[in-house]
Amino acid sequence: MNTIDRTRTALVTSALALVWPARTVWAQGVVGPQASGNASGGAAQSGAVSTAAVVATLFAVLVVLGVLIKLLDLKRKRDTEAVVVQARISDAVLRDPRLFSLPITPTARVPLWKGTPVTVEVAGQVPSDELRDAALGLIEREATQLGSEVRVESRIGVVPTMTRRSA
Repeated sequence: MNTIDRTRTALVTSALALVWPARTVWAQGVVGPQASGNASGGAAQSGAVSTAAVVATLFAVLVVLGVLIKLLDLKRKRDTEAVVVQARISDAVLRDPRLFSLPITPTARVPLWKGTPVTVEVAGQVPSDELRDAALGLIEREATQLGSEVRVESRIGVVPTMTRRSA
């Protein structure tokens, strides 16, 4: 077996060792007579190549895992930000005596990357255009007090025949 074949075999067995179940046992070396000093040098070189391949593969896996963990942590932080924005806007709507009995629901979405605006989608129904404008004005004022850039998307419908819920 020449050096290229040994290197290829070492790389394939190293890759399989990472994927294959742990209960599989791999041979630790070559048993048999050695014709010359080159054979043992080739085995040592093959072992060094396979060790380097395993270390490089493990390093790559650790880097990928580290990046994934950082992304998940960033997503968790941004989701927490969305909950805070949504709660502040919901509280502002509930504090307003004209709006607290109306079915108005804000939903905040915070993108993963900073620098892009927070989106607050406001859905619900109101009996008049004046109440719709009052609700949007209140939500936009509360959104500007949060400090970050917030974009409000209105999905509030005007239903003149709608009756207000009892308080």
